[in-house]
Amino acid sequence: MSEPKTNDDFKFCVIVSDENPDQKFILQDNEPLILGKKQQTGIVNYRMSKNQMKIIADYSMSRVWIQQLGKSRSAVNNETMTKGEKRLLSYGDKIRLLYKTNHTYHLEFLTPTYGIDYGKRNTLSLNEEIIPKIPLSNSTLLWDERDDTLLVFNSPNIVHKDKIAAFNMDGRMMVVSLSGEAFPDDENNWEMCSAEVIRSIKKLSDDGYKIVLFTYQQDINGSIEKKSSFQKKIENIPKLIKAPVQVFIATQKDIYKKPAPGMWNILVSDFNGGISVDMEKSFFCGHEAGRPAGFNSNGKPIQKDYSCCDRLFAINIGIKFYTPEEYFWKKSAEVFALPAFNPNDILSNIRYTDLSSTVLFSSIKEMIIMVGCPGSGKSYFAANELLCHDRMKIINRDILGSMQKCIAKTIKYLSSGSMSVVIDNRHPDVASRKPFIQIAKNLNIPCRVFLMKVSKEHAKHNNKFRELTDKLHPKVSEGLIDLYFSKFQKPTKKEGIIEIVPINFVPHFKDPNHEKLYKMFLL
Repeated sequence: MSEPKTNDDFKFCVIVSDENPDQKFILQDNEPLILGKKQQTGIVNYRMSKNQMKIIADYSMSRVWIQQLGKSRSAVNNETMTKGEKRLLSYGDKIRLLYKTNHTYHLEFLTPTYGIDYGKRNTLSLNEEIIPKIPLSNSTLLWDERDDTLLVFNSPNIVHKDKIAAFNMDGRMMVVSLSGEAFPDDENNWEMCSAEVIRSIKKLSDDGYKIVLFTYQQDINGSIEKKSSFQKKIENIPKLIKAPVQVFIATQKDIYKKPAPGMWNILVSDFNGGISVDMEKSFFCGHEAGRPAGFNSNGKPIQKDYSCCDRLFAINIGIKFYTPEEYFWKKSAEVFALPAFNPNDILSNIRYTDLSSTVLFSSIKEMIIMVGCPGSGKSYFAANELLCHDRMKIINRDILGSMQKCIAKTIKYLSSGSMSVVIDNRHPDVASRKPFIQIAKNLNIPCRVFLMKVSKEHAKHNNKFRELTDKLHPKVSEGLIDLYFSKFQKPTKKEGIIEIVPINFVPHFKDPNHEKLYKMFLL
């Protein structure tokens, strides 16, 4: 979650006891909260100091700090802390007053609106861990809707089963109009691609499979007329395939849009009548499979697949995948390519830097210029690894609002005392770095660059993951990431930099379901 902001969604940050949820401590603006032995907590433990932890909320900067005061180790999210150490807290962070004890608290907001219900397991869990819900009655709604972004259609005679035959509803495979259009204006002007498809679908239904269709229809979002018309088209599909069917329609680029697993997960948890799905026998068939351009047996050219999202969807949820050609027309397995970036390659135990001789925080006054695109983790790194030192200030244009203010603050902090600064902006090229490097030269202060080692595809994955899990964070378009890399000029010492430190991306997960989602293909 994002760091707290003072808006209409909430007024205060709150520290809540896990042992006794009724024990809550509201954090006032810049007023330290001290937790320790008997000090407000009532805890009696000889290893704990009376002043064990200090917590401060700075509402103007949208940050919550925690500092260990006692001698015995504490922990945040099971990462130990020692006396004097500081860390930033985010929503849900687990504070353990004594390491390896049950004296735990977590950070909440007083009146949160987070966009995702963390109590639900139906859209972020791995499939084998999804618990099907037992329906309250035997009746099934013809149409259902979830989160204002997902439509679900159930044939009146739908029978829930443990075997799922799932298909991407698309003109190249299943439902088309008489004119050949994928989704015709006339809801009655539909037919199947071929008689072979109809026979295959009917046989699957007779053999104990539930037929499920998945589709993405952004055009109907926000339009009552388009939504109503499309629903009528969907209601005609059972007549075409001659079998009962269930249809899931994603309308926004959220957890329900393939390849994210939301549509499948909610099918398993909420829309299968309480019956567990047999993952070994179920399968998904779709045409967006990452295949290159080529030629058919008659020598006619075949266009490459627009994307690989159908194949990635099946990989994410852990079931067998077929292309229409493989399943319906029994062609041999086809050549395909997965995305260059695989989220499973990101190591959770990686260090920020591979350079053993490099220190992240210098004991002398210096300037650090961050270089990294949106989604590279540079702001998280700056706030959690650098700002927690007492002699470090962060200069961020998104917070200050203008380049002029960033320059003025930089000069102010470096001109007096022993304060170092981190310039936390993107700085893709020489021109964007030059004004700050010049300040360091004028003040005879060493300047280092911390360069985030994140590829364009990795940054887009991080950006999408953040979009799916953090509704408070402002959305960042993929275009901004593309723009960064189009302008990127690798930093060199010729610019007046004494050291360029490559910084690895280190993932941090407070929720185990988030880690599972992060390891999936999301683009």
